[in-house]
Amino acid sequence: MRGKICTVLVLLILTAVLPMAASRCSAKNRASQAVSTADTPENPKSSDEILCALTAGLYKNSYSAETVKATAILMNTDYRAKPDSFEANDFLYEENASGNMKDAYSEIRKAAESVKNKTLRKKSEVLFIPFSETSNGTTYKNVNYKYLHSVASPWDCYAENYDENAECVGVSLSGIDYLCKNGCSAEEALLWYLPDFEIQTD
Repeated sequence: MRGKICTVLVLLILTAVLPMAASRCSAKNRASQAVSTADTPENPKSSDEILCALTAGLYKNSYSAETVKATAILMNTDYRAKPDSFEANDFLYEENASGNMKDAYSEIRKAAESVKNKTLRKKSEVLFIPFSETSNGTTYKNVNYKYLHSVASPWDCYAENYDENAECVGVSLSGIDYLCKNGCSAEEALLWYLPDFEIQTD
């Protein structure tokens, strides 16, 4: 009888403990997935490397040099405003680049270096700027980003990945590229989408 009671008690304890252990393990797995293996306490990255990696994460071979600069300013702004919003796969460090990206990395680094002290600000405040690959011809208002306005982005219809159902809040990367390839500086292209902002240098 005593043996049966012990067995029941052990089962009850295991039933109570196992779910907690499982949840802790899954939490550890989620945490480890969110951390870049290239940026650990043993191998910390500088702010320059982080900006370069974020810019590289959005890079396309078709982008102009000014487009890459605009992307770097946008990433510098967003990382300063909300560093916790980025995940490991948003960063492409040079040691992880391959093929065409490996060849383009010096260009990306040069662009990021040239604008590393520039951020988009509204009334001197650094705010997170959402972006999309393309828009359907206009950007949209959003309750989560009340500091942004809707603007026209008709040149998105020229993009290879144009989607008439795409909804863009903030900045269209295809639109930025079009503007930069047609005579706008990185700063001018960004301010088209963000007319209430200014670009400040630290």
